[in-house]
Amino acid sequence: MTDRSAKAAQYARAAFQALIERWRTTFEEVLNAIGEDQELYSRLMDGSRPFAERQNELATVIPEGAPPEFVNLLNLLLQEEDLDLLPELPGALAAVATDQRQPTRAEVTSAVELTEQEKDALRKKLAEEFGRDLMFSFSVDPSLMGGLRVRVGDRLIDTSVASRLTALRESVSSIIR
Repeated sequence: MTDRSAKAAQYARAAFQALIERWRTTFEEVLNAIGEDQELYSRLMDGSRPFAERQNELATVIPEGAPPEFVNLLNLLLQEEDLDLLPELPGALAAVATDQRQPTRAEVTSAVELTEQEKDALRKKLAEEFGRDLMFSFSVDPSLMGGLRVRVGDRLIDTSVASRLTALRESVSSIIR
């Protein structure tokens, strides 16, 4: 990354954090307003009441100048009867903003031990395809007879000789039947 793009990324992060902070404070204001009025909370949560009435009541606790996307999100929560998730959203928003996600596991199984060069080439290729947040583990399973079995998250790439032989056996069996 060049100095110029690093500096641009720094400004972008600062702007993003400012937006997240604005949303977080707006969430807290709405939460406080609803939390102070249990009757209002009960009316908002009463799915038997018309949505438009509940929407109008919710609008009374949304701070003036709240971003339209924020208002839309609150209305969606109300419509889907998920307004009870409101207390969890500021924390979830902060986690997303700081990109606190777990790295994806990339499990590579080979028939023979791979060299460091082969491992590095696989790391590079898989990072290009699946993203850079991969955590690699390498193991050996001689029953593969050759090739690789790679599991990245919930995706499996199996180029092993054993799986090809199994597929061939099934294909031949289906023809003979």
